[in-house]
Amino acid sequence: MTGRAFSLLLLAADSGPEGTARGAGAPAGNWPLIAVLVGGAILVALFILYLVKYLRLAVNLFLDTPLPVTASLHDYTPPEGEVVWFRSMEGRQLRGMFIDRPPGAADRGTIIFCHEFGSDMLSAGRYALALVGAGYTVFTFDFRGQGGSFHPTHYEPRHWPSNYEVHDVLAAVAYVKSQRPTEAARVGILGISRGAGAALIAAALTTDISCLAVDGAFSTDRSIDGLLKRWVQIFARVDLARADRSMTAYRFFRALMMFYVELKCRCRFPSTRRALAKLQHVPILFIHGERDAYVPPEQTRALYEAKPGPKALWTCPGAKHNQAVATDPDTYHRTLRDFFGRHLAGAAGRREDTSGRREDASGRQDTAPPEADGTAPAGAEGSERDEPAGRRGRAEASGAADVPSADAAGGPTP
Repeated sequence: MTGRAFSLLLLAADSGPEGTARGAGAPAGNWPLIAVLVGGAILVALFILYLVKYLRLAVNLFLDTPLPVTASLHDYTPPEGEVVWFRSMEGRQLRGMFIDRPPGAADRGTIIFCHEFGSDMLSAGRYALALVGAGYTVFTFDFRGQGGSFHPTHYEPRHWPSNYEVHDVLAAVAYVKSQRPTEAARVGILGISRGAGAALIAAALTTDISCLAVDGAFSTDRSIDGLLKRWVQIFARVDLARADRSMTAYRFFRALMMFYVELKCRCRFPSTRRALAKLQHVPILFIHGERDAYVPPEQTRALYEAKPGPKALWTCPGAKHNQAVATDPDTYHRTLRDFFGRHLAGAAGRREDTSGRREDASGRQDTAPPEADGTAPAGAEGSERDEPAGRRGRAEASGAADVPSADAAGGPTP
């Protein structure tokens, strides 16, 4: 609206007795109020146009964020195993594979592998084959829309974990426990990037997961907060949040954006950060690359700090996103073996060791100092506590009822 048009509007509002405005019953003295209302309406309209413009831009950036270059690497030997088909929570077919431990090896438990976005179940050959050699059965599967699993017409998978990936993890856990109930009495999870986020959220919804190792994990809400700041600096001509140092304006805009995105994508994008609050009794190992420019290391540290109970963090020097396994494979695989040996195979061994009486069938615990069965790599951080006797329900299901301390292990505990 030009200044000339605005002046004409004010004159019309203040026309005299012979004018039509006064004849219509509009008092001449009300023109200041009318001016304020009109000006307010113009400001509101401009603000809405601003929000709509940048909301569309942010949604497009959210949906089209490219994968890191390392996502397309195939520097591994595809594993061989028993290919199976199982049902998703919606009754559709998902493809999976059991990779059995070596013949004659003692059963140390089952680990479910959750692959990263843009890959499939065969990437277990890159991250998890060392666990098979250590005596674990690995079950790997394709998320919907990837690999050999069904491809829904109404949903396009993205690198942000949605409720559909969470449902697929829960379906995989239920299938493994139904097909191999003895071996799957102890189930751990190794998740990579988006698969890591989906696994963490799924673990908050079931008591069947004993422990998790997550590589390159992130929380969608916190990732979007950081991306919004970057996008605003690049694309926005007017940064309404520039004076806001508390991120409140960005989080408000993120809430609007996520509401629109979830309607557009016909799914939900749960918060990994919020799920961690429910995993107090589940040991979690966080792995991240020091040079990860796709998911900044401080995001994984924030998840590590938000997680209550037993936990550990290993930041691999010099590694990029999902590249710790390639940058330092010996430490990577040793860290995983030590972690699952303590919290999956080790926890079961303590329950079965009647001579040591670490935990008998009634669930009672003695107070003998825990035994150390592995050490963390240099630079790892850990925080682990014994669970109180009155809160053992989840701990018994997760195998975290008795967690060794860092001092007992001779260093930081993975």
